[in-house]
Amino acid sequence: MFPLAGKNFPDSGETLASAIQGALAQVLTLPKKNSAVSVQGGKFPKVKTLSIDLSGASVSTAEPPPKPTATGKRERGIEVDRLEVVGQPIKYEQNKLDLSLNASGVRFDYGRDKKGQPLLVLADAKDGHVEAKISKADIEALARAAAELAAKEHGIKIEGLELTLTSQGDRSIAADVRVKAKKMMVSGVIHIKGKLDVDDELNATVSDLSATGEGMIGTMAAGIVQSKLKPYNGKVFPLMTFSLGDVALKDLKIDVKNNVKVSADFGSNA
Repeated sequence: MFPLAGKNFPDSGETLASAIQGALAQVLTLPKKNSAVSVQGGKFPKVKTLSIDLSGASVSTAEPPPKPTATGKRERGIEVDRLEVVGQPIKYEQNKLDLSLNASGVRFDYGRDKKGQPLLVLADAKDGHVEAKISKADIEALARAAAELAAKEHGIKIEGLELTLTSQGDRSIAADVRVKAKKMMVSGVIHIKGKLDVDDELNATVSDLSATGEGMIGTMAAGIVQSKLKPYNGKVFPLMTFSLGDVALKDLKIDVKNNVKVSADFGSNA
């Protein structure tokens, strides 16, 4: 499901590309050198290929944008032989996420959200595959930056960080972070633990965040980090800025071997 800029539904390939690009530009800072959206082939409302390239784009809002939701009656929109969405990477603050989606035999409806804004709703697909990936190095860098920010104001220096990720079933990851902290000549260790669960809409929910310490400095620093973690417990982070509409994901899996990779199939033939 993609939001569309303007007030009217597209009536050509050109207005379709412009409407999608315009809506994306409201929540993403897009690279200027090329258009992010390409519509090729077919006789509208039938399209051979709809390609959306978000590589190098960054989320320009303070919070990840909410996924659009259609309300009320919908009408038949467009048919797309091949849908391609790629973002390598999409950036949100210090995070970088690689996203790819490919589908064939796709049908979209036109709908509107509760404010009357036009939407392109994914109604059906023969087959498709979606994958979101973030590197362990990026996760480690993010964890270190968070630890340093929490500790710096108390004169505590972070000297090392080790991250261990473990799969807990197809949809969950357990994270264990070991942080070495030092203040003046005294060292200690902070253990940070948490869990990440991914649902059918590719929303990642953070839970069970905790921080414990070893030694006087580690215990003091853990208390500081724990207070910083509290607002993130239960927080939901969308791995995609758009919804799959009526199409359900199948065989969703999380792989933590080299990177943290979430993948799933969808469509009637998947």
